[in-house]
Amino acid sequence: MPNKLNDVVKTVSPFIVHLFAILLISSSIIAFLNLMPLITTLWGLRMVIRYLLLFILIFKYFDARDIFKYRNILLKFFWINAFLVFLQYFALGMSGDSIGGSFTNNGELFVFHLFCTFILSKEYFEKRLKLKYFLSAIIVEFFTAMAAEIKIMYFTIPLAIYAVYIFIKRFSITHVIILIIAYFCLIPAMKTILLLMYNEQYVNKVFDIEAIEKETKGSYNLSEKAVNISFNRSTCVEKATLIILKDEIHKLGGYGIGSANTSSKFNTWISQQYNSTTSYNWFTSSWLLIEYGWIGYSLWILILISLIGRYVHFYVKVSDRIVKGWSALGFISASFTFIIAWYNNMPYYNAYFIYFFWAICFIAIRERLKQLKLK
Repeated sequence: MPNKLNDVVKTVSPFIVHLFAILLISSSIIAFLNLMPLITTLWGLRMVIRYLLLFILIFKYFDARDIFKYRNILLKFFWINAFLVFLQYFALGMSGDSIGGSFTNNGELFVFHLFCTFILSKEYFEKRLKLKYFLSAIIVEFFTAMAAEIKIMYFTIPLAIYAVYIFIKRFSITHVIILIIAYFCLIPAMKTILLLMYNEQYVNKVFDIEAIEKETKGSYNLSEKAVNISFNRSTCVEKATLIILKDEIHKLGGYGIGSANTSSKFNTWISQQYNSTTSYNWFTSSWLLIEYGWIGYSLWILILISLIGRYVHFYVKVSDRIVKGWSALGFISASFTFIIAWYNNMPYYNAYFIYFFWAICFIAIRERLKQLKLK
């Protein structure tokens, strides 16, 4: 094919590619210095390289026609998955974490619906979807949030729609400021919204650290010591640093790529000693900190910020409506990845859908720029 790896580097930006290379090479060296088994390090490299290879393959072989195919397949699959969720809830009596439709759990379901919201909102605001269709899809998403108990969706779905509206339909500095405030007020906003639907005792179990630890002890019959080291969304960063990393060297560099994996065949003493009691692998931040340390974790955040900046570059530089639309979806989805990383481990453990979406955004931008040059 005519597209070479250099084309990918040029579009995504050399800076991001170099950061990825530094992260992977340095964490491999650190794993070697920490005497991690070679097969474990290779397993860890596979965790990241699989996404990069997927991204490169899409970039090399997809064209403008595939953008429309992606959109059509996604919308059709949205309704297929919705049917499966309805079936699980009403016919099989399932609820909570076990509901995923065609996915294995509600964590993957949350990511799927969030990214579907980006596409649905874009299609509606660009007048390719009727209002009834759009509202029906959003109602299905809120039903899914209720059935699968994905409380974060009550906040992220409206926020996603609002973000797409601002950057595709009606840009305004006032709207942007409101969006930024809403984004960084995620937890208080979620707490307020949930108080409208649940009693205060239930909401406290979701957000209050002492209530979470009390609930954990009662649900899993854990000892006081086990509860004290058990991770949750509010404490995973602090506890990963204090309990597992311990000394200053490992706090800075971690134990190396692959060291925190929970594979039954390729795991390390970290998983054997801590996984059953801490659940560090449930959250992106604690997993990354154990493998990369604070330096690598900061690099990962910088890569994500740089990706946002790359999409913003196209949004600001090119006045074409189509380029602006897809670059907007790119930086909005990358921004929301921070929320997903706080919520679960998908941005590191199972990020196929996320990288696929980012590649589609870059393909759409690339193909449109080709059309503009031909004109």
